[in-house]
Order: sequence, then C-alpha cells, then structure tokens
Amino acid sequence: MSITRGLLLATIAVLSVGRANAQVDAAGTKILIPVVSSSVSFVSQIVVKDQSGTSPSRSVTMQFYEAQTSSTPGLKACTPITLTPFQTKTVSLAGQCPLAAGNHHGFVILTDASGTKDKLFYAFTRVENPATNGFTVEGYPIGHIGGGDPDSEVVGVKSKAATASKPQIQTNCFVATLDNPVSYSISVDVPNALAVSDTLAAFQMRRYSDIGAGAGDFENATVTFTKDDPAQWPNTLIAFCTVQDNASFNADFRIAKTWEAADPTRFRLNCFAASFGAGDTCTDTLQPSAPIVPDAATKVRLLTRVYAPDTVNCKIVGGRASDLKIRLVRDFPPDTVAAGGTTGSFTYTTGPRSGIGNGFHQTYFLEVDFKDGANTAPAAFGIQCKSGNGMMEPYFLGTLPDDF
Repeated sequence: MSITRGLLLATIAVLSVGRANAQVDAAGTKILIPVVSSSVSFVSQIVVKDQSGTSPSRSVTMQFYEAQTSSTPGLKACTPITLTPFQTKTVSLAGQCPLAAGNHHGFVILTDASGTKDKLFYAFTRVENPATNGFTVEGYPIGHIGGGDPDSEVVGVKSKAATASKPQIQTNCFVATLDNPVSYSISVDVPNALAVSDTLAAFQMRRYSDIGAGAGDFENATVTFTKDDPAQWPNTLIAFCTVQDNASFNADFRIAKTWEAADPTRFRLNCFAASFGAGDTCTDTLQPSAPIVPDAATKVRLLTRVYAPDTVNCKIVGGRASDLKIRLVRDFPPDTVAAGGTTGSFTYTTGPRSGIGNGFHQTYFLEVDFKDGANTAPAAFGIQCKSGNGMMEPYFLGTLPDDF
C-alpha cells in the first residue's frame, strides 16, 4: 500500500506540470470573504475565477450578510455570478446585491450552484477608497476558517492622533459568526483601552470603530478576541481589524490568528495518550487508553503526518519512559528510518518540502519498543511531540515484530 500511494503521488506531481497549480490551497466550492463594503469611504470589487472548466458555463451564488453596524442589517440574496470555463470575472457589491441608500459593510459567502456542489473556484475582494488606494481580502474555503480555539489575536495595531503633517490613524475591528451564536470579549493590551463584551446571533457581524479609544497614542499593540462561553468554543468567530488613516482612508487588513489550529492533523503540541501539562508540555500521567509494549519481541506502531519544511521533537512520556526507545520511519520510500531508534527521544529536521514525496506532505510511522537490556515487563507509554507547522495527532495502528 505504501508503494502504491507513493507512485500515485509521484504520478499526480508529474501530470500537474503545466497546470496552474495553486501553491496555497485556496480553491473551494463554498468561499467566505470576511469583509466587503459599499460606502463613501470604501468600495469592494469581488473577483471570482472558475477552476472547474465546466462548459458552456456555470454559476456561483452570492449571499451578502450585512453587519449589525451597517445601514440595513441582515441577509441580502444577490444575483448569481455566471462564469464560462476558467473565466475570471470582477463584480461589485452594489452591482450584485439589492442595497438601499446608505453605507454598507458585511461579509459574503459564495457557493457553487451546481447540483453536485463540486465545481471549484477562487475568490477574493479588492477594497478601495475614493483615490483607488486599498487592500486585498482573500476568500477562504469555508472549512478553513473557524473552530474550537477560544482565543485569536491581531498583532501590531496602532492609534495616532492627527498632527500638522500626518493624518489620524485608527484601528477598526470586526467580529462575525457563521452557523451559531457567540458571546465574546475584545481587549487591547494598552492601558486605559476600553474592553468590549458582546453577543452575536448566527450569521451576524459587528464593527468596532477606533478599538483603542481612550488609550491615547499607541503602536505594536495586540487585540485579543475571546469566546467567553466554553460551550460555544466549537462555534466559529471570525475576527479581524483594519488600520486606516482618516484623511485618505488608506487602510490594511489583518485577520485574527490562533496559535493552534482546531485540527488534529496540525497540533503544534501533541500529547498522545498523556495529559497536557503547564508550559507547553505533556505530563507523565497516562490515559487509560495508553498503548502497551507487551514484550521485548514486539514494537508498537503509530501513524502521523509531518508538514515539511519543519523540525519535529518527540519523546516518550510515562513512568516507564526510561525503558523504551522511539524512532520515526518514512512511509515512502518504505521503511526509511528518518530519526531516532536508540533512545527515548529524537529530533527530526525534514529539509525542503521539494525533497520529500514530490512536494506532497507525507505520512510517517512512530515506532516504540524496549531498549536493549531494559526491564521488559509490559510497559504503557505516551508520546510528546512538538513541531513548528503542526503535526498529526498519532493514531494507533497496532503491534508488529520488533526489528530495531
């Protein structure tokens, strides 16, 4: 199976040469654009590109969720966007959606309108001020945003009063929800900044202008968005800020980021079969489901995934850690030992992504057995792994005859 998978990936890589392969996987069948506008200060140009090649044409539906802080809050069903094969088309918010008089801002969800919902496309928006200065907001495949982390941050925001030679600078922040309500708070790590606590129902947005009001001039500040109710941590809270000058309305866009993805294939700290400890570590307290090395003739095999280029540090934890050793084995080419094999820990530096699996992220095996001369009574264990890009939570595959 390992050989077949490797050959398949190699074939895909060869066949892909000459095609417009994205180096960031941003195509989707349902794409969220976090902010769009049609106002005296900013106008959004929404750009959509068909990636399905559907002939003679296909369409993408467009829904505009106008913010609670906008002129006419609520959902607007807009005119679908028709695309010929691989066509790129630019539309405006006002041109596609029924907008009343006033200033409008909110978020957009674009969806493949085919019956099978499998026709891929790309999307982003260019937000421009009256002088055509502006910023780009990427469209995110809707499954790539949101999740279970309760906190997210926007870093490096600032606020400056106007001077004789420079305009006022202010930071505006936005929050939005998708399918579920969220109660949240917003804080800025500068003295005297007003904290915010609020609630949004499903598919709502709210803007907070001049988020650092009351703090005076500041820079290099961090805005933190927190879901206040642990029962709502699985719910999506989309947060971001724009920093603008109040003369030309030139601005930038910064989406809030989490340090840990709500994705068990990309945990930066994995505590497999062990309890999480303080200070970004795992403890020696094992879960009841912890695997057991039964004897000196047997090894335990686990499956994981590493995202090159990266450095991965793993070690065995638990009361019997000193009796065990661990190694990392490449799935393809089969049985290639990447690191470890003699002690209870290893450090593995992948090298460039291009040198592994034709640029495709690869699966690996974590293998654990007894050290030579150790106490070989059955031993339960856990594994701590740390990585920069995130690493798949190890999955127990079973036991095999010991060979290292």
